Amino acid sequence: MKKIMFALVLVSFASSAFAADFSSLAGLKAADINVQAAAVVVPAPAKPVKEDPQVPQDLVNKFNQVKNDIWRIESDTTWLRSDIDRLESDARQIEQNNTSDPFFLSDLQRMSINMSRYVNDAQRLGMNLKSLLNLAQKDQGLNRIARDIEKDARSLLNRAQFDIENSTQRLEWAVRGARPELIGHNAMRQAMEISRNGRDFTWKVRDISNDARSLVSKTQL
Repeated sequence: MKKIMFALVLVSFASSAFAADFSSLAGLKAADINVQAAAVVVPAPAKPVKEDPQVPQDLVNKFNQVKNDIWRIESDTTWLRSDIDRLESDARQIEQNNTSDPFFLSDLQRMSINMSRYVNDAQRLGMNLKSLLNLAQKDQGLNRIARDIEKDARSLLNRAQFDIENSTQRLEWAVRGARPELIGHNAMRQAMEISRNGRDFTWKVRDISNDARSLVSKTQL
């Protein structure tokens, strides 16, 4: 009987110990799970980046077209002053030598046509530039093109005002000084037309230069 009672006490003690160990193990596992759960940080979704509106490629092309056009005109006028000065020298030679030049009048007419073309090109360029002022956006790329346009326009204005216009005026004076029967009866009208186009060209290029500065300001960030 004593053996049976001892066996029951031993079983009861073993059961209590196993229950205590299981409770401790369960608590430890639960604590570990809580620590691991706390260590895992779920990142918050990133806010969408607000992008600046892209400049339409068509507008970039228009800026580049005006840039190329003004560069072309500025390049074409590189030798224009020397051609006008040569005609002035020919007119003075006719006056001083009192002899006619069979090629002078045709050369003068050709220069008159060229000057008219420059004026028309400057007028078209000015209209295209004014249209850009209405379409301009504040953009670093457009501003860079606008600065190139302004630089070439400034260079063209200096050439038109101080070289071409002055040369056309001197040509007119030289033609006026020669006898009409030697220099050609139509020469005076052609020289006056060249001089007038020289002044008109300067005025149109001055407008282009002013609009180019405005374009730089309108595209400045």
